Amino acid sequence: MKQASLAIDVGATKVAVGLIARDGQVLARIDVSSKVDSIQELNGSLAAAITSVMATDGVVVVGAGIGSAGPIDNAKGTINPVNIAAWVDFSLVDFVKDVSGLADVRIIGDASALAYAEFVLGAGRGATNLLGIVVSTGIGGGVVLNGAFHVGRTGNAGYIGHAVVVQNGALCACGQRGCVEAYASGTNMAKDFGADKFEDVADAARSGDARALAAIEKGAAVLALGLLSAVALMDLDTIVVGGGVMSADDVHWPILVKHFEKEMKNLNFPGKVELKKATLGKDSGLVGAGLVGFIPREERA
Repeated sequence: MKQASLAIDVGATKVAVGLIARDGQVLARIDVSSKVDSIQELNGSLAAAITSVMATDGVVVVGAGIGSAGPIDNAKGTINPVNIAAWVDFSLVDFVKDVSGLADVRIIGDASALAYAEFVLGAGRGATNLLGIVVSTGIGGGVVLNGAFHVGRTGNAGYIGHAVVVQNGALCACGQRGCVEAYASGTNMAKDFGADKFEDVADAARSGDARALAAIEKGAAVLALGLLSAVALMDLDTIVVGGGVMSADDVHWPILVKHFEKEMKNLNFPGKVELKKATLGKDSGLVGAGLVGFIPREERA
């Protein structure tokens, strides 16, 4: 029997449920839409997906990890994802315990899951102080400090999307003004351009559309400021960038690198900070959530 961890990745529009082996292999996966009319419908679909993957042949499930859009409270096991109104202050850990029958269920931020997966298996291997970020509908982050996975007091360490970098700036979905996410998320770059989704901005940018390129420049410049602040605060050596926006890395990545390198010149820290693309693709958050389910209790920060 192969050991596995039940993994749940809560994103802005869907919840991925899977089984992850110790080597990061995805043994089973079901995606559940979070765009529903009621919490009952969402919970019912999630419960069915958990039950289904838990029944995978030849596998013994030894733990579980949840990566969720934030903010989260890892002491209470609750989530408050900005884009899923039905799950405000929802006790997802207790729900998963009840459905799965597992006693050991750990919750972290979705970007923390990406950061841990990339640190263990991907672009962050060999890093000592790492920030992993997800740039998608929103922007999240997770950190590794001094070679150890670090989630912070409430589980929200590295929550860079809601760092305020523009004084009295644009209104963010969280209610604050000037957050990184208010400018640099795929959703807000699309809004700045006048499109429904970031893919439309990317397509227009590839055709040389000046307004689309300006929207990406604006978002990337603010994101670079957020990354600069993170480097200054935590003395990072590596930053790994993933998320849906990276599917358009041909147009977004060169602009982000340009702004990041410009900002870093002024910081003048000794040693180079490597800015890398995530390598584990769309499964990175799910894999990271699963991998933390294997971390022994005594080693958990």
